[in-house]
Amino acid sequence: MNDVGVIEPIPGQPGLFRDPSNPDKIINIRDFREGDKYDSVAIPTGSITAGTTFTFFQNLQGKQNGAQGALDTNLKTPSKLSAGESMILDRIGLYICSSTGISFPAPQDFKTIVDNAYYRLEINGLLQDEGPAIRFPTGYGLYGQTQESGQGIVSIGVPATASAARLIRKQLLNQNHELSGTLTFPQRQWLTQAVSAGGGGFSAAAITPKVNVQAQTTPAENCSVVVRNMLHGLIRSAVSK
Repeated sequence: MNDVGVIEPIPGQPGLFRDPSNPDKIINIRDFREGDKYDSVAIPTGSITAGTTFTFFQNLQGKQNGAQGALDTNLKTPSKLSAGESMILDRIGLYICSSTGISFPAPQDFKTIVDNAYYRLEINGLLQDEGPAIRFPTGYGLYGQTQESGQGIVSIGVPATASAARLIRKQLLNQNHELSGTLTFPQRQWLTQAVSAGGGGFSAAAITPKVNVQAQTTPAENCSVVVRNMLHGLIRSAVSK
């Protein structure tokens, strides 16, 4: 199992990086293109049991659509980049889809996920970053206003890539690195304690997150909110020379 490679720019050599663990290895990012590796999970309508975890990058079954386009994932191998592919990881983000078919999550569904979920990214079992979901904007999203009943345009942070924080130390990944992103809804027991004891005074029902989205069918059908984990950076495909 390979460790995660941290690379450093070579002073005076634009586009060239060195791996401190292998000083003789020079990485030329002129061979790379900017892009994202991503995967999606579906958070179903209904109450979310404390401790429920949704995992990105592992289950790709049924998500790949060939020539129709890789909308829900562009990984071809579970938890890994494709053979011969490499990536300089620069940014980590979560994107909550505002529409899936004729299902349109309401603003409260966005808030439920963003303010009640905890995200972790591990590479080869090593923690890369973690924190409340609100910490991980992609910089992607819609902007403006809508006149739809019960709807609004919501995103994690400002929908501008310049507003999304980058990793201080870029990570070099290849097909030997195992990716695991998780979105967990933790049990927040302290909030059910009495206010006099330093708690929030919530009942168990009041502290339980709940997704309410339904499709605009007749009758309305319970659906899911689709969340994408986007790993942004410079990608070199297997066919690059």
